[in-house]
Amino acid sequence: MMSKKFMPVILFLTGASLFIAFKSQGNTENNDNPKTKYAKILRNIGLILEEGHFSPKKIDDAFSKTVLYKFTAELDNDKNILLQSDVESFKKYEDVVDDEIHGTKEIESFFSVNEAYQKRLKEVSVLYTELLSKPFDFSANESILLDPEKISYPKTEEERKDRWRKGLNI
Repeated sequence: MMSKKFMPVILFLTGASLFIAFKSQGNTENNDNPKTKYAKILRNIGLILEEGHFSPKKIDDAFSKTVLYKFTAELDNDKNILLQSDVESFKKYEDVVDDEIHGTKEIESFFSVNEAYQKRLKEVSVLYTELLSKPFDFSANESILLDPEKISYPKTEEERKDRWRKGLNI
């Protein structure tokens, strides 16, 4: 066991090492675009997951598929923003995320998923504003399944609108 008198030295060296490591990762130019910055961050996260994590992860195509699925699920947990066609279009990235993490491919998946999500979020914002502007019919005998494990993403905008209407009506 280490003596307590060496603890400040070890903490100082660790801190200095981390400072130098992160400083060396910093850009020398201030005109880095977001893709370059995200690529650096993603590479560092990948290195930490593969080499510095207490339970190292192998970053491969299986990892890519899991990350993409979890990211999409967390982004639209209630499955009421994205459409099924959006989620289907993300499948082309199932074996790409690991390459983006390793820096062998330019980051595209995150930006593509984010762009689709932002587009659908704007549509839903207009949709629920429209739905809330009209009185609700509480006499209708309707039900809605809310468990994300038991429902799929809406196939059409009309199906999404109906899901929102029922959800707001409850």
